[in-house]
Amino acid sequence: MFDKQSILALTDIIQLPEADRLQAIQAQFGGKSNDELLVLLNSVLNISVNYAASCDETLYLHLVTSGDMHPNTIEKLISPSFHGALNGLILAKKAPNQKVLCDGCAYRHGTLANHCLTTQSDLMTALNSESIFYCHEGVENLDVPTEKDRKCMKPCKGWAQHVKNRGAA
Repeated sequence: MFDKQSILALTDIIQLPEADRLQAIQAQFGGKSNDELLVLLNSVLNISVNYAASCDETLYLHLVTSGDMHPNTIEKLISPSFHGALNGLILAKKAPNQKVLCDGCAYRHGTLANHCLTTQSDLMTALNSESIFYCHEGVENLDVPTEKDRKCMKPCKGWAQHVKNRGAA
């Protein structure tokens, strides 16, 4: 587990811009042994997973107690997870031209859709069935699209890159 010095160091590091964190981690933990780093990594993973579970529980409790939502309805909501975020790292690499993706794209590193197992499952279903995965931007309801939605629907640019590069290593 963490000692007080490591906790304080990580607290400082997480407040840095993402681009500066690796250098700060190297400065703070570069002298640690492999075993010490493995214990630290294990602790960070455990905290991350537990934190994500706490966020889910908080949302669930809030929506049930003050949002007038039935618990079964909440389970259908798209929610991020640590597992989904890790999968999202791989997914983002399938669409190397991140600049052309919409702001909420499942292929854009760090988006809600990129961190959601539900969205990733829908995407994999489309890929496996050789169906088009549509961009959600500007579309109210992809499940039962209105005439207006159908006019807005276009293939996801991340999905198009993924399909195009499927045979590449």
